[in-house]
Formats: sequence, C-alpha cells, structure tokens
Amino acid sequence: MTALSKGPSMEEALRFYFIRNGYYTLRSVPFIYRGFDVTDVDIWLYERPSAVSRQRIIVDAKNRKTPQAIERIFWTIGLRTAIAVEQAIVATTDKRPAVGEFGKLKGIVVLDGNFCARLQANHEILATRFSEEEFSLLIENFSLGKLAGNWRERLRASKAIILDGFDYNAVNRWLEEGKFFAEQTLTTPIHKETSCRILYLIVSFIALAIDFLMKDLAFAEPATKQALMNRGFRYGTEGEEGTQRVVNLAIGLVEQYAEKRGVGQRIRSALAQDLNALRTDALAEFFVRQSVAQELFATAKELESAAYGRAFSVPEALSASARSVLSVLLDFWEIDRVKFHENFTGGQHTSVPSRQIQGGNRSHE
Repeated sequence: MTALSKGPSMEEALRFYFIRNGYYTLRSVPFIYRGFDVTDVDIWLYERPSAVSRQRIIVDAKNRKTPQAIERIFWTIGLRTAIAVEQAIVATTDKRPAVGEFGKLKGIVVLDGNFCARLQANHEILATRFSEEEFSLLIENFSLGKLAGNWRERLRASKAIILDGFDYNAVNRWLEEGKFFAEQTLTTPIHKETSCRILYLIVSFIALAIDFLMKDLAFAEPATKQALMNRGFRYGTEGEEGTQRVVNLAIGLVEQYAEKRGVGQRIRSALAQDLNALRTDALAEFFVRQSVAQELFATAKELESAAYGRAFSVPEALSASARSVLSVLLDFWEIDRVKFHENFTGGQHTSVPSRQIQGGNRSHE
C-alpha cells in the first residue's frame, strides 16, 4: 500500500465517503478543451435519484495550510458552468462558518475542515481498493508503453470524455476504447489483468452514459426507445441527418479535387455499407430492456469497484447483470466471449449464453 501525500489522501477519503453513500466516483478527471489541458476535476460523482433524474457533481478538494476557500468557491462556480454539471462541492480545511454560508449563497455545497478532518481519520480507505496513484502505477509499469498503444494516455483521454457531455458521441468513443482493451487482454496476456481493469472502467462509463440518456426516454414506448438508441449508436448525437451533412461536405471536397469521376458515389456506397454492417440494433435491443436499464447504475458501480479492487475479479466473478453487459459488448466487438473468459479462468466458462443477450431466449429478464 503506497503512502499518500496530503492532497491525494484527502481525495481518497472523500471518494470512499461518497462510495459508501451510493455514488459512482471517479478521481482526477482531466478537463481538455480543443487539445489544451485546462485543469483536472478532483472528484467526479454520479447519482441516480429516480427514473427521470440524474446528478453529475464535481468536487474541488484542497488540503492546504492556507485553503483560500472563498477563491475555490468562485473557481468551482466557473468550472461547473463550463462543463454543465448539475451540482458542485468544495471540500476545504477551512473551518470558518462564513465559508459555508457563502457557498450556500452561491449554490455550492461546502464540506468544511471539521467534516474533512473526520474523514482523514478513517483507516478503511485503502484496505480493499487501490488509490488513484496506485492504479496509475499499475498501468505505467506496463513496460511496452507507447508501443502497445499508450494505455496510460488512452485511459486519460477516456476519462476526459466524461466532461465533454454524456451523449451518444461519448458512448461511441468509449465503445472504440473498450474494444481496444478487450483485445489487449488476449494479445498481451502477461498484462491481461491490467487491461481488463481498464476495460471494466471504460464499460462502467458506457453503462453510466446510457443510464443518463435513458432519463429522457423514461416514458417513451419500447419501440421508440429502441429506434432512438439504435440511431444514436449508429450515427452519434447528430443523428443520420447530421452525419450526412458531414459526409456530403467531405465528399464534396474530394470530388472537387479528385480527377476520377464517380469517386464520391463510391465513397457514399462504401460508407452506407459499413454503417449497415454495424450491429447497433443488438446493442439497442439489449439496453432498452427494462430489466437491463434498471441495473445500469448498479452495474457501473460494480465495474468501477472491480477495476480498483486490490484483489482482481475475473469476469466470471462479476454479477449476472455486469456479465451480460460485458458479453453483449464482446459480441458487438466480434470478440469470442468464450475465449475471452477462458483467458482468465483456464478453460472454465459459464457466462450468459449469446442467445439470451441477443433476444432468442429472454428467460433472464
């Protein structure tokens, strides 16, 4: 267990507190704007109060001798506006009542020095979980580094997507990253546990984002939900019309400078063929089911816990709900799920059958 300095120790204490109170938590989420690293969100939280409401919360945690709490409140107000989350919290060592009063006036929850001091005294924090620093060290110890796709930077970029907006564009980007790390469990078996931990984390992002999107579809008919989700998985947030506008613009430029006639039509045909080949309908059919949708938040928390657990959890040890989500994604990525599971269990495999996930037998619903 690695000893932590004051700042990370306070953040882990807060993270543990929020986990125990039912939140999904993530530490050190980079805010990147058009390629520029702006700042990091110390702790990012997600909760699901009801079927039609969700809360994304950022926590600014500073453990300093001179906390400058009022300034941190102003800074957090600006960041909350910039990334459009529902709520913000400032955790400070400052114990002055006026700080809490000012935060309340500005719509910011303040966890003062008295509250944070009690958290710091909790010794359970890292007994079962890796700290963020230890988790990062696991990835940095992967000796191939950039030659294997730069796992550390890919994970950092995946975390940054969370602050871009919870939409289908985010889901589709995570689907690409998830496929990469699922494949890495098979192609780099010596580091399969590390790549699987990253996979768990990215799949938890996917589950949360779909849960967030579901809030706007709570009262829609199942067929409508499925159609909208299928369109989102296939074309992204802009939908088919938005995608077509981008395609037309790109093809127009190609046709303008290409010497051969008909190249634009060939590109359109090839793109349409590739889009139609995507098995997004299977994803939509799976996630639209009420039994699946109701468990997405719990599944995301379970996968996050499995990612950071000191004792590695093989995929077979996950709950039926988490295994189902992982299995439908493996099918979508065209990765042999039996081979994937046997890679961790040495030949024993009992995951959810493919026909149950794709709709042939729905006895698990």
